[in-house]
Amino acid sequence: MYRLAIVVAICLMGTVLAGTVFAQEQPRVTLLQELTAELEKNNPEIRGARFRFEAATKRPSQVGTLPEPKLTLANVGVGQPFSRLHVSEFAYRGIGFAQEIPFPGKLGLAAEEAEREADSERQNYRSIVLEKTSQLKTAYYDWYFVTKSIEITTKNRDLLDRLEQIARARYAVGKGIQPDVLKAQVEVSGLAQQLELLEQKKLITEARIRSLLNSEVPLGRPSDIRQTAMPLQLDSILQIVENRSPRLQSEQAMVQSRAVAIDRARREYRPDFNVAFQWQHTASGFPDYYMATAEIKLPVYFGRKQRLGVEEAQARFQEARENYQAARQDLVFAAKDKYFTAMTSEKLLALFQSGIIPQSSTALESALSGYEVGNVDFLTLLNNAITLLNYEMQYYQELTKHEQALAALEPLVGVELISIRP
Repeated sequence: MYRLAIVVAICLMGTVLAGTVFAQEQPRVTLLQELTAELEKNNPEIRGARFRFEAATKRPSQVGTLPEPKLTLANVGVGQPFSRLHVSEFAYRGIGFAQEIPFPGKLGLAAEEAEREADSERQNYRSIVLEKTSQLKTAYYDWYFVTKSIEITTKNRDLLDRLEQIARARYAVGKGIQPDVLKAQVEVSGLAQQLELLEQKKLITEARIRSLLNSEVPLGRPSDIRQTAMPLQLDSILQIVENRSPRLQSEQAMVQSRAVAIDRARREYRPDFNVAFQWQHTASGFPDYYMATAEIKLPVYFGRKQRLGVEEAQARFQEARENYQAARQDLVFAAKDKYFTAMTSEKLLALFQSGIIPQSSTALESALSGYEVGNVDFLTLLNNAITLLNYEMQYYQELTKHEQALAALEPLVGVELISIRP
């Protein structure tokens, strides 16, 4: 009788590699790619970065175009304002235009500087999309882990409930002891408390996902995740970080923009020009006048303006270079950190699959057999059941850490390492 009850309980517990089947209806599965599509449409930071990039693309044409020409309308009266033209040959009405012409090369450099800034914003937009997608994946895997933890804890609570009933029955017929019953009750209460905490964590994780999506979209339940093999070696990852990281490319484009700004600041030592032409109409009998003028701006205050402008541009260039180096060091460290985390998790997952969990299952079965014949006490049986529960939880925790590490690598290398599968 006791063997049958315990076997039923063990079957309810299942194994780490088998899916859990519940009697109640399961919520709809929410796929990761559904949330990713929603993220790119609705996330405020992504939308803001896209608008910032679009705004930056409008600047090169603006700063690379000549200033607007000026139209001049003139009336010169003699003796009184707006006098008739025939009173004097010096009275006239005129029309003309003037055009400011920056020194050759200034407009081109200004446009090139703005183009480099637009390139920086484009890469920054890509970086933010990848970073927010990585954060969404991390939250999704947390959601999967806490959901799986609730399933495992629930079925193990059911197992301990049954073991408590068995201990109570054995105690009632004089074959067990009261401490066994009390120990089982304590463990059941502990799992009930753990379930409450897990439910709270699930709500928090779902709130995080909705925050990233900027939407109160119904979530259902996460799909099962599978282990993704690390597709690259560390050397390849670091090389890709150097060459393709959007954040690093954004900083590099800003360095290039600041370098152009130095050339543009030096060009400010060169004078700008202004040309004008005016036609002056006089009265009948008097000749019309035609006036052409050329003006040159003299940078006589170069010691207080242009020289300081060059120094400012040089300082901003150095700032951009330091920002690039700082970003490079951060990215290289982060890439190594996530790579080693993923590789360690791969080794631990292999240990769980090939050794720890099968051995724990065997130990539980052995304790079950020993308990039936009186060679193993109830506490040992209970401890073996709890040990298997803990190892199951650790397995899914490592699986989550592994996939999160790969997700965290994606913004660093600028490519997707985890294929999104239904």
